[in-house]
Amino acid sequence: MRFNNLRYFFAKIFYAGSYLDSVNDFFNQKILGHTKIIGWWRGRPVYSSFLVPGLSKPLGNLVSQYLVKMMGEENFPGIMNIGVIDKCNCNCNHCSFKGSMDKESSKDLLTLEDFKKIIDQSLDLGATVINFVGGEPLLNKDLPKIIEYINKDKAVSSVFTNGWFLKNKAKELKKAGLMQVNVSLDFVTPKEHDDFRGIRGTFAKVIEGIKECQKVGLLTAISTTVTQEKLKNGEFEKMIFLAKKLKVNEVVVLDMMDSGMYSHMYSKDKPINKKRLYEIVDKYNKRKDFPGIFCYSRLRDVFGCCAGRNYFYVSPFGNIHPCDFTSEIHGNIKKTPLKAIWKKLSIERKGVGCFKGSCGCV
Repeated sequence: MRFNNLRYFFAKIFYAGSYLDSVNDFFNQKILGHTKIIGWWRGRPVYSSFLVPGLSKPLGNLVSQYLVKMMGEENFPGIMNIGVIDKCNCNCNHCSFKGSMDKESSKDLLTLEDFKKIIDQSLDLGATVINFVGGEPLLNKDLPKIIEYINKDKAVSSVFTNGWFLKNKAKELKKAGLMQVNVSLDFVTPKEHDDFRGIRGTFAKVIEGIKECQKVGLLTAISTTVTQEKLKNGEFEKMIFLAKKLKVNEVVVLDMMDSGMYSHMYSKDKPINKKRLYEIVDKYNKRKDFPGIFCYSRLRDVFGCCAGRNYFYVSPFGNIHPCDFTSEIHGNIKKTPLKAIWKKLSIERKGVGCFKGSCGCV
């Protein structure tokens, strides 16, 4: 017995690395379409803002939650997106919040204490990635306190922002323990981007914000929406090259959805050529000198809709939705414990391929 224990000890030393690499590479290739390390967070390798860093305590938490929940045949929300404010300084043509989520009946905004309760309850449910969205989340003066409150041994966090206030907020976000900032960029030319966002100077603010984040040590990403037109005219590939030039860690690619302000432009008769989209994504994901590219539509194609299975959205008013792009409300965190809402939501999710709503998935 002693000999076996000693032999196992040395086997761990010699073989643990190759074992972990094999598991890690298979998982990341399946989820992301690449195995590139895009950056480091607290000495741990990061592959995407949508995944917990490798070799980290949050990853251990995720695996443990999965094993326990799997034994009980339960779904658990690995990712939570939370809207921290209903206001924004921009007037974007494609806003998924305006024209959809802002029409909710409840207009009582969540307080700092509410956010703390939501974080506690989401961590208890198994959330390991928390994304802060809006409106424009940097308009919430309490955001650094909310980020700081997250137990960093259990979860990591990212912010999705239009970049206008980022330069002045970057240092504070880093100090609070944020892992990555995802900055929206729609076009590679300043005028087109500013026109799309409805405010002059936004493009310049994005560039300044990204550079400041890099200066203070925050991981950075460009979040962009791809359309069929951008695929055909080369705009999407130009965005990837701009991301490389700016030395961001990741490009987050969202496809056009029938939600919010995009509803009047969305056409199911003219879908995105996904084959071409994936060819472009794969081309640059294979190159080590380019940022990692996370393409949400591919994840959805491989695993199906994640809403209500591995992920949910909390509006600035405390309403629980399957995702950011579905206006269907399943409860309010101020009235009902999150655990009860999630249980009801996940049970309903098992009976449908997608929730009906405004996302265009059904």
